[in-house]
Amino acid sequence: MKKSAIWKKILAFLFVLLLLPVWGGAADAEEAGLIDTERLDQWMAAYVEEHGLNANYERFSVGFCYTATGESWYYDADQWMYSASLYKVPVAMLMAEKEAAGELSQDSNVLGMPLQYWESTALTYSNNDSGHAMVDYLGGTYMGKCSDMTIRFTDLPEDYFDEDFFVNSYYSARYMTQIMRTLCEGGEEQFPHVIEYLLPAQPDNYLNIRLKGRFDVAQKYGSYEEPNGNKNDHIAAIVYTPTPIIVTVMTRNVGEYQLRMAEIGEYLADYALELDAKAAQLEADKAAAAQAEPAPLEEPAAEPAEPAGEPAAAETPAPAEQTVPEPIQASKTDGPRWLIPALIAALAVLVLILLLIAVQSRKRKAARRRAAARAAARKAAARETADRSRDRDYSPRH
Repeated sequence: MKKSAIWKKILAFLFVLLLLPVWGGAADAEEAGLIDTERLDQWMAAYVEEHGLNANYERFSVGFCYTATGESWYYDADQWMYSASLYKVPVAMLMAEKEAAGELSQDSNVLGMPLQYWESTALTYSNNDSGHAMVDYLGGTYMGKCSDMTIRFTDLPEDYFDEDFFVNSYYSARYMTQIMRTLCEGGEEQFPHVIEYLLPAQPDNYLNIRLKGRFDVAQKYGSYEEPNGNKNDHIAAIVYTPTPIIVTVMTRNVGEYQLRMAEIGEYLADYALELDAKAAQLEADKAAAAQAEPAPLEEPAAEPAEPAGEPAAAETPAPAEQTVPEPIQASKTDGPRWLIPALIAALAVLVLILLLIAVQSRKRKAARRRAAARAAARKAAARETADRSRDRDYSPRH
């Protein structure tokens, strides 16, 4: 058995032990989830069957995030496909961060043109030269596209990413859904102008085929046919339902892909409205339950003192009722009160030590992977330079 597998089993066991005192709370949190994954899985399976996509379903990936709770649902979302122009979103987010930090402005001269020009033409019109210019400014490579710089926009561990992600700009639907979620959450403050330039993109195509006039859509498409004949067509979008959602659809060799994307986007937008109603009902039920709780009983008013006069005849006190003390019931938590906290603290320290060991091991592996990726990127850059020297005519690259 590999060491990593052993560590994972140990960590999982310790994690379960740590959760025992709060197991009931964890169950309540799970029940509070709004997304019905089984329903979405069944709907997606039926949709794939209906449109003949099940012959090779690995060419079809979907990601969905309900931003009100942060819950996500994925369909076959961990396969890697060539990103095409999707890369322009995280690259523009890197540029926008510099603007938010005061390093750049929309009027800043970036490689001979204002930043506004590069961002708006790359995001609204998917201009390839603009995307490449931002990559060059950030110090990335044509093939790698700054992928290693964008991992921090997700909560995915570095060992999740395929080698092709670093070297050849291959994305997964899970990664792209998290990129768009970060963009939505950061908004204008963290990523100025990125959403602004995505909103007018493809006003009559992709998700807007079904959602135009209902909801605003900030979307970025990608389309590219690889030399091996694989046709990659993708969409990643923020759909501004009352509670915004993220929709990502990545396809390979799928016919009528825009219509397929639009139908999935429409279904998930309508489903988000159901989630809004469900969340509102849950809040109403909580409020009603709180109001239905009985009010605390009031203490009886003190009896009025007897008027002054002849003292009342002393009453013979009744004999005190003899009560037999009930046997003390043993509590489920009998034992020294410090035992459970001490056990939890000891296990937490042990888990922390094991996590530190695992992190160091992961960092070493990641360093070796990045070194290999950089070497491959340098080779790719050298090949690209040679190709450019042979042919100076520009041809669009996504």
